[in-house]
Amino acid sequence: MGIERRDFLKKAGAFSAAGFLPAELIAFTDRLKTEGASKMTNFVITNVQVLSMDADIGDFERASVAVENGRIKSVSEDLPDLPDAEVIDGEGAILLPGLIDNHWHLWTSLLRSMSGDTQSQGYFPMTERFGKLYSPEDMKLAAKYAAAEAINGGITCLNDFNHNARTPEHVLASFDALSEAGIRGHVAYGPYRDLDSDTPTDFEGIKKVLEAIRNDKNYEKISLGLGARSVNSKFIEEDWARARELGMRISIHASSNKDQKGQIAKLANIGLLGKDVNIIHGNAITDEEITAVEESGASITMTPFSEMRIGYGFPQVERLMNSKVNLGVGVDTTALSGNADLFSTLKVLMNIGNAQAKNEFAIDSKDVLKMATIDAARVLGIEKETGSVTPGKSADLIMLRKDDLNFSASTQPYHLIVEAAQPANVEFVSVGGRILKRDGKLLHIDSEELVSKAKAALQRMKKQV
Repeated sequence: MGIERRDFLKKAGAFSAAGFLPAELIAFTDRLKTEGASKMTNFVITNVQVLSMDADIGDFERASVAVENGRIKSVSEDLPDLPDAEVIDGEGAILLPGLIDNHWHLWTSLLRSMSGDTQSQGYFPMTERFGKLYSPEDMKLAAKYAAAEAINGGITCLNDFNHNARTPEHVLASFDALSEAGIRGHVAYGPYRDLDSDTPTDFEGIKKVLEAIRNDKNYEKISLGLGARSVNSKFIEEDWARARELGMRISIHASSNKDQKGQIAKLANIGLLGKDVNIIHGNAITDEEITAVEESGASITMTPFSEMRIGYGFPQVERLMNSKVNLGVGVDTTALSGNADLFSTLKVLMNIGNAQAKNEFAIDSKDVLKMATIDAARVLGIEKETGSVTPGKSADLIMLRKDDLNFSASTQPYHLIVEAAQPANVEFVSVGGRILKRDGKLLHIDSEELVSKAKAALQRMKKQV
């Protein structure tokens, strides 16, 4: 039986403190604690076009962005005074804050495009069958597989709605995977497909996870929230009250299709909506519900590829972008979307909005990009930490080089990012000043090994399902 990494580190730490471990093994455990994350470095990116997503700072045709001790020190047309910093030439590139995904079921990443063409092969029955077979190790593999794809595509922060939370270990697996990958994250402790509706929500498990991550530097960029059960759950009011007592943000699927119409109104009527609530989908939202969400300060996340693929209908892009509701965007599940390309997700949202308005100019490309940057940070309550290229914020940055066939010859940077960019165009990624992708290559994640393990895990489960 393999020993869990977390248990090993805990026991190793105890033995080390007691003087029972040799120096070589102590050094090894220290390396394990920081595995995956390249060292934080001071650097300056020069000669780069900057889309700051900060109204006070604005954009620059040509600037230098200095990073010191993991934070953005300055954004200026002048070369900063940071003598020990590495200089990275950004000539011909666009720099912007890293993308933020507000809704993703990471555990389903091993089930990429496994939603089939018959009722029994549909997304919900398929994921329920496979979900029962997942061990915590499978959960970690799936989350790391997803995190690698995220970083490769310019996503520096994601919200993992874990609705296969069979044990606390199934949830802690995401924390370990995200920490090792070096990405920022929020993990929502949810139910699981075959959870009996009369079984109370596992708050003892939630408290175990909170205790495990408290004061652990490996998890300092990852927080825990509640992945709420259905609006119709008899535990909903009790669950939300307990989550709020623990300081947890809340995510919930609501009014996803016409059969769920009125769910957001129900949340409003029983007084549950608030700034800490992120509503997922909302395709069947009414005008009255939009007003209720505006007044409460809650946010809505749209996931167009999964929503259309599963037949929920079109996301209400035009109506929502004309409201005061803070909006986010998400991959949702690669079991339906196929991949985690957030650029194409933004593109389809903009096009749907213009189609709904029957107006080429209805949806502004910069407003769409906000949904995956500063507005997405607001969804998670981390807008003071990330989401824009602002001095003092964490250096969560991406850079795209404008010399690829599909990403070049344009002087409209926001349209170019939203309409033309692909993960392959992302040359550079940093999270908290740690460089995770450079020269178009992931620095410390072995993609071939991850793909091999993902294939093997799926084949093993297919034999069991």
